[in-house]
Amino acid sequence: MQLFLFLALILALGLVLFAIQNATVITLTFVKWTFEGSLAFILALIFAVGILTGIFLFIPTWWRNAKKGRAQRKRIHELEREVLDIAEHGDTPEFDEPGEERF
Repeated sequence: MQLFLFLALILALGLVLFAIQNATVITLTFVKWTFEGSLAFILALIFAVGILTGIFLFIPTWWRNAKKGRAQRKRIHELEREVLDIAEHGDTPEFDEPGEERF
């Protein structure tokens, strides 16, 4: 924990040093909008936008995997319940064809 705190402090000091050394005001133009700000601030802003874009692109995959995980946990719970029923009653489920499961 202390190592991570130390690394975060070093990173923060590096960022402050970068911001101080790159305080030059630059003009950013996009279509009809113009924005003036320090180079460090604009770079930090663009970096944050890139991180948010990556997160937004990852959300559908995360959502799909979470949905699949919930379905699998539900199926595992059902199968565990079937195993307990078999252990309590000693009977085995009957299947219509080999490899076919009863739901």
